Amino acid sequence: MKKFLFIILATMMIALSACQGAQTSTQLTVKDAWARSALQGNPTAIYFVINNPTDEEDVLLTASTDASMMTELHMSSMDASGVMKMTPQENVPVPAKSEVIFKQGGLHVMLMNIKKDLKPGDTVKLTLNFEKAGQIVLDVPVKTP
Repeated sequence: MKKFLFIILATMMIALSACQGAQTSTQLTVKDAWARSALQGNPTAIYFVINNPTDEEDVLLTASTDASMMTELHMSSMDASGVMKMTPQENVPVPAKSEVIFKQGGLHVMLMNIKKDLKPGDTVKLTLNFEKAGQIVLDVPVKTP
């Protein structure tokens, strides 16, 4: 009888641990972040993906870093005459159960007047401030596009 109970308990524990490993994130996350390399004094950009698996919309309010004199949320877009332009964004909504992609030619974090050369292999500390998720701090690797 004891052997039978042991087998049942062992089977249940294995099943529970397998279920635990299959859990998915239930909070907003940021992944695949990278910064474009650049020389001191120049502008550059940081790109990433925000994943919001929650049932509530969140809003990216600000981004900040000590690597530049000024940091803004921007959107690149093509105007009616075919010219690319960048427009500062007051904030960026992150809808429930969705991803928002910051990429070249679209949304990005703009670093203006960087304080030192950013070379591939360096990292930049980036702080993202969300309305509901709060602060997310990332160590962003610098790459050459």
